[in-house]
Amino acid sequence: MEDTRTLEIQVENLSYVYNPGTPLQINALEAVNFVLPAGKVLGILGGTGSGKTTLIKNLNGLLLPTKGRVLVDDVESSQYGAGLRRKVGIVFQRPERQLFESTVARDISFALRRFSELNEAEIQDRVTAAADLVGLDIEVLAERSPIELSGGEKRKAAIAGVLVNDPEVLILDEPAVGLDLPSTTELVELVRQLNESKGRAVVIVSHDMEAFLPVLNLLMVLSEGRVAAFGPPGEVCEALGEDAAMRNLLPGLALLIHDLRKAGYPISQTEVRIPILVDRLLQLRGTI
Repeated sequence: MEDTRTLEIQVENLSYVYNPGTPLQINALEAVNFVLPAGKVLGILGGTGSGKTTLIKNLNGLLLPTKGRVLVDDVESSQYGAGLRRKVGIVFQRPERQLFESTVARDISFALRRFSELNEAEIQDRVTAAADLVGLDIEVLAERSPIELSGGEKRKAAIAGVLVNDPEVLILDEPAVGLDLPSTTELVELVRQLNESKGRAVVIVSHDMEAFLPVLNLLMVLSEGRVAAFGPPGEVCEALGEDAAMRNLLPGLALLIHDLRKAGYPISQTEVRIPILVDRLLQLRGTI
């Protein structure tokens, strides 16, 4: 691994209230505590209205806590200003809403042209590197309009537009929505690459975490603005697997492993690669 990162995010007693003191007040987050260690991949699960989007906006300073605090490298998010967005980048659910320039190259380079003092050659190098990271052929697509791209290419262009700032944490909000199976598989491999190449932490927010299980180090389940469980995915499923209300939120494969272990099968709660799991079950056939 090259250029290993050391940035850690600490969330301490975080609460966030929309429209406080009005009839429209919404308590979106309440007493949220967790640590995202440097270089880890975190999945955040939760139903609609559970607080997922509010949480990630607090992680990169788009929102500031009503109570509690978010520490990035031991510095409170409120002290960073817009600079925090270069350390913690977000790609939101609908990438086409982040693509607005006349060409793909201009879109990816927008933040550098607007906010950096890099010269044209340096910007071009950054754009090429970001496009290469996500597997986007910038030589072919540079002068194309973003609206001409496929859904998968738009997703890659939006991610490249965040990666061009070389953030230490990348947050992907519902990144697989609208993608077919091959594109989703490609996206999971991209997450693995982004994490392993530079030790970049990645946060994946999703209603459906099944496809991302093989790359997750940590899993959080949010319910009504509170953390229902946080830890390694297997441990989270052990904690919530018997809760009828929570089961529906958990990845099906992780639940299957939980149920098999409960039934007495000696399988690892961390093994989520289906071929290896199938081989293990075949080995155990008739022994339980």
